[in-house]
Amino acid sequence: MKVFGHPLHPLFIHFPTALLPMDLVLSFLHFSTGNERFALAGYYCLAGGMMTGLAAIATGLLELTTIPRSNKPALGSALVHGFTNGFLLLAFGVMAYKEWKVYPQPFVITPSILAVKGILVLALFIGNYLGGQLIYRHFIGIEHKQLEHGKTADENRPVAR
Repeated sequence: MKVFGHPLHPLFIHFPTALLPMDLVLSFLHFSTGNERFALAGYYCLAGGMMTGLAAIATGLLELTTIPRSNKPALGSALVHGFTNGFLLLAFGVMAYKEWKVYPQPFVITPSILAVKGILVLALFIGNYLGGQLIYRHFIGIEHKQLEHGKTADENRPVAR
């Protein structure tokens, strides 16, 4: 799905990629300082990361339909990327639900909760790396025209004087 010639999926991925790790940082700060404001800010980051993550999944599914069936490597990479990040969003959703149940009281952060959040954030970065491979290796969502000597169409245009 494109708006003004630009795919929407890359627009939405930046928010959960920033907000979900920020929840981990704020949860750690809440755990180490006991300051409840960190817990509340972390909850808002988690909720925002979830909402924008759902938008990223929806637009990613629309982008998936544009990959030609003949491009098996790209289609396989897209499915692994989508299932990885979809599972992670589900796991973050369970955590968000548990935090929502006790809201406005701060969720009790334990070392095991921090470890789980840390593993999920690490896995999120791996899932996002797989998404980057779709762009840089398989050229999904971008025009890729190599004209001469490895230069793209923009690099081969004459410079206006």
